[in-house]
Amino acid sequence: MEGIKETENGRVIISSKRLCSLLDITDKTLTNWARDGLEKESRGWWDLQKVLAWRGLTNDSATPGEKKAKTLMQKKLEAEVAYKEAQVELTQFKNALANGEYVERDVVQSELSRFFIVFKKSTLGLSKNLAGIVAGYVDNTEARRVERDLNDIILEALDQMSVEGVYSARKKKK
Repeated sequence: MEGIKETENGRVIISSKRLCSLLDITDKTLTNWARDGLEKESRGWWDLQKVLAWRGLTNDSATPGEKKAKTLMQKKLEAEVAYKEAQVELTQFKNALANGEYVERDVVQSELSRFFIVFKKSTLGLSKNLAGIVAGYVDNTEARRVERDLNDIILEALDQMSVEGVYSARKKKK
């Protein structure tokens, strides 16, 4: 057959033109493969088994070097896939950010700080309001003691919530 030779050791050697026709690739693709590490048998001739092994179309490579080259090609391909996936993820994040699906950290931090300052002032004001209500039923000294006790309980609750995230009421003394 034209473009195909067999060596003394039984290897099939194929011409560049015939290989391109067989694999349905262009000369440019074959040149790129050679630049990427595919070994030529001689100028314009290729070992068919080595080409197929290099492309990953067969499992048996002739030499450990070819196996290593195949592994490197697979690693490169895997790295490129991971890189492309990361690029897609980054692009999706940027689009979501541009669409207002995410809020900047500084904005969230300042809004939460403002909210908790207002919350603290409001809760601390409860002790005065409740003491004012109780003052109609008890004397002024007892009303101030109730206000102080309520203020202590509220401060303890706020402290526990800021550190532990949960308030546990203290046990009453008997």
